[in-house]
Amino acid sequence: MVRTPVTIPTIISLYMKPFTEETALTWATRRCSLRECCPQEIVRKFREGGLPESRIAHLVARLVEEGYLDEGRYAKAFVHDKVAYDHWGRMKIRAALRLKGIPDAEINRAFAETDGADYRLMMKEVLTSKFRSLQFDPGNEAETYKATQKLLRFAASRGFEADEVFSIIHELKAV
Repeated sequence: MVRTPVTIPTIISLYMKPFTEETALTWATRRCSLRECCPQEIVRKFREGGLPESRIAHLVARLVEEGYLDEGRYAKAFVHDKVAYDHWGRMKIRAALRLKGIPDAEINRAFAETDGADYRLMMKEVLTSKFRSLQFDPGNEAETYKATQKLLRFAASRGFEADEVFSIIHELKAV
């Protein structure tokens, strides 16, 4: 017996009823009224539902026209949530928004509307917490260097900017 590989889109298509234009529009308006969505997410769901590309473009244009989809509003909400709740840095947020197809102009506008002081305070709290969790002897120069490297790698994984990270590390070492 030969088994064919089962992929996630195959599983989704097995359980998801095909969209008609009317059900797709109803689903999208309900979803967009509950939370911010980016157009790429909606297009992906429409494709999974079996809608033709010409109808997808028409429906997305209608959702944008009626105010259900707005890339700027989505980018602003995404930036706020990732900074406030997930403690992501600007570089990681920017990369995630680019993967979602949000234009750079909208990303820059979303960052301009966020408070830089709150961002720096969040970054300092996250790095201070991580610095305290590292086990090292502050009197030993080699151990301090290794701890600093761990902190830098951690900050890079969070998407924090290097110049800000270095200034915070210098503040932490001075204390």
